[in-house]
Amino acid sequence: MRVSVVCLFSMTLCLPSQIAAGDYYLGLGIGQNTSQDVTVASNSNDRASICDEFINPRATQIPNCTTASRGSGDGWQALFGKGGGLSTEIELGKRLSERIRIAVFYSNTQTNFDQTVSSSNASGVDFDKISNELAVGEETLGTVGSQGLFIAILQDWPNRTDWTPYWGIGIGAVETRLGFSWVWARNTDPAAISTGSDEPNSDEIRSNLAGTVSAGRDVLWDNSFGYSVIAGIDRAVTPSMSWGIKAQFRQFETFESQEYGGNFLLRSHTANLRLDGSEPVVSWSAIDSTARLSLLMSVRFNL
Repeated sequence: MRVSVVCLFSMTLCLPSQIAAGDYYLGLGIGQNTSQDVTVASNSNDRASICDEFINPRATQIPNCTTASRGSGDGWQALFGKGGGLSTEIELGKRLSERIRIAVFYSNTQTNFDQTVSSSNASGVDFDKISNELAVGEETLGTVGSQGLFIAILQDWPNRTDWTPYWGIGIGAVETRLGFSWVWARNTDPAAISTGSDEPNSDEIRSNLAGTVSAGRDVLWDNSFGYSVIAGIDRAVTPSMSWGIKAQFRQFETFESQEYGGNFLLRSHTANLRLDGSEPVVSWSAIDSTARLSLLMSVRFNL
């Protein structure tokens, strides 16, 4: 028996050829989504501020400033509350029996956070920076946008009424992009900074560090897999059209951004630790797990 293959984007979905005949349909959905609280955990390969040659001309004379393990044990977090926004969806499905159907969903979701919070839960040299230097340490999460492709198996529950409830489960992949920015501003008064107090040129270090800013803005992105649970109810309007409402819960694996850097300020200079440009500084961010609940109005057309 021949087997036909349907390939969708980067995912390959193989369906037996005997499923090629039957009732196809096209569905459209639009509604609102809400996201759980989000913790953005960030790291960088920066060193302590006293290891910055722009701040401390004697940086390379300090043993801890030349080790290979840059950024090891360092990091910080930003804790954001729930977000919400618009969800849209296109569904192409096929009925396999009176109760069972299979469908492919293309979804586009915009979840707005638009929140600015204080940097927190720092460790390593980042703890020292927040404790000993900063007047302001803030992170901002803007809009999180995702485009995804899911495949799901759905089960209808026909009955004597005009309404047909259904539920389903699915898996898929999404590309997620989020707008992220940060500002770490040092105290303008050198006397309020304790960094470098043990160094012979401590006054020079604190004077050069006072009032400096580490800041930037970028769009972080990642591709990830997830699963979907769907529950809804439809009502037939004509023999070829129905409308309804559905709830959709989706859970995704860890978001891990690409490295970002080079386009932001590091202590008010280019993102590099060395005057000769030999130690560029980059950062990366992660979100352990993200979940989203959407409520959509839907319409379906038999093809």
